[in-house]
Amino acid sequence: MKRLNITNIQDLKNKRPIVCLTSYTASFAKTIESYIDILLVGDSLGTVIYGMKNTQNVTLELMKKHGRAVIKSTQRPFTIIDMPFQSFRNKKDAYNNAKQLLAFTSCQSIKIEAGQRDINIIEYLAKKKINVISHIGVRPQSFRDFSKIKILGRNSYERKRLINLALKLQDAGSSLIFLECIVEDVAKEISSIIDIPTIGIGSGVNCDGQVLVINDLLGFNSDFSRPKFVKTYLNMPSQIKKAVKKFSQEVRMKKFPSKKYSYK
Repeated sequence: MKRLNITNIQDLKNKRPIVCLTSYTASFAKTIESYIDILLVGDSLGTVIYGMKNTQNVTLELMKKHGRAVIKSTQRPFTIIDMPFQSFRNKKDAYNNAKQLLAFTSCQSIKIEAGQRDINIIEYLAKKKINVISHIGVRPQSFRDFSKIKILGRNSYERKRLINLALKLQDAGSSLIFLECIVEDVAKEISSIIDIPTIGIGSGVNCDGQVLVINDLLGFNSDFSRPKFVKTYLNMPSQIKKAVKKFSQEVRMKKFPSKKYSYK
């Protein structure tokens, strides 16, 4: 099976919505790959896998290990890996760290949570032939406390700033732009103005594609207050509890392992 490339993804703009999910482990990635266009190894692994309060302590080494496991187990989706917090403080660091991530994991692109100060870094990486994707709107790496995150684009200043930033990041060489927690009409305007696809999370239906964190989709992390944009498609923890309860009962009653599951 041939893996999708960035041209395949860009060609979907104005044709059909692009489907993207995060994945951090080989088992999940292999299970979901045939249903998605883009697989994102996100730094959200810090909160959903390691129980961190935010993503600021996610390291390059963590991203490398999870990225390699995910990519080795899949064949089809276009693959993106997040550049972790403070890994792109300047052009030199950004280039060296991006090269490490891409070489070690075999991912096809890196993603940067980008503000105005990062435009020159995006441009530098693109000129160095690194496929780079920008992430604007709410940038989780900027928050130690996720409860303080607010929706962006509700006033004319924010609207102009977001549209201007998207245009500049496109001109700098971004291949795609992720839009997080931007009001629907502004996300729609950005998506119509720029030539590259937008992938929305909490930014309405008019983006060129949508992404969710796989753990949110499956109903994990119920101890966190879920954002409005999260739709849970399955109560996976409930299913797991039922299975483990049954296993526990069978062990205690000596029903497992039966002869069927034992060697002679």
